[in-house]
Amino acid sequence: MTPRKRDRDHQDGWSTMGSRVSQTRPDDRDETGQDDFEERMAGVTRLPGRGRLVEETVVKTRHGAVARERPADGKRVAEAGPASRGSRIEIGSVAGLKRRQADLLRGGDIAIEAQLDLHGFVRREAAGKVAAFLAQSARRGLRCVLVITGQGRRDPLAEARGVLRGELEGWLNVPTTRPLVLACVPAQKRHGGQGAFYVLLRRRGRTRPG
Repeated sequence: MTPRKRDRDHQDGWSTMGSRVSQTRPDDRDETGQDDFEERMAGVTRLPGRGRLVEETVVKTRHGAVARERPADGKRVAEAGPASRGSRIEIGSVAGLKRRQADLLRGGDIAIEAQLDLHGFVRREAAGKVAAFLAQSARRGLRCVLVITGQGRRDPLAEARGVLRGELEGWLNVPTTRPLVLACVPAQKRHGGQGAFYVLLRRRGRTRPG
């Protein structure tokens, strides 16, 4: 084959390739890419005011509780149900505590470092108050706190307060709260009796001596 013929064949090949490339419209590529992008982004939520996206994963616990987890910061927000790990907290039980520690707790002889009074709150409000109070107390390194639900005797709100008292055990067992709590027992009369409860917290994040 002569050099001139090779040059003509080379040019013809580039012309054919160019015609094939031109047949692929940019619109087709854009539409396909957009479909793939939307499929990958399914289940992703935009954080308000942040301008960034994080994937939100639904986690089902061993007990059937559902929690939502955001891997970006590792935080989990419980929706309902008992803790997914550890034994269930039962009000009045001191299982797992040393005998002396249990006796001090039941006798009201461990210093109360903070208290939460639920008088005047409906059930939904009270649930949020308990969760926030215990989380804040744990962050501060507090050891023993008091939660007051009220006995309800001689009180027109007796039934409502009885509901709060009955709900407290469940609130202590939600996945975000259960890891913070060691035990919960009814308080002594001087601290509110059956209408109040000592909550013993785990030692974590202590910011002060003792």
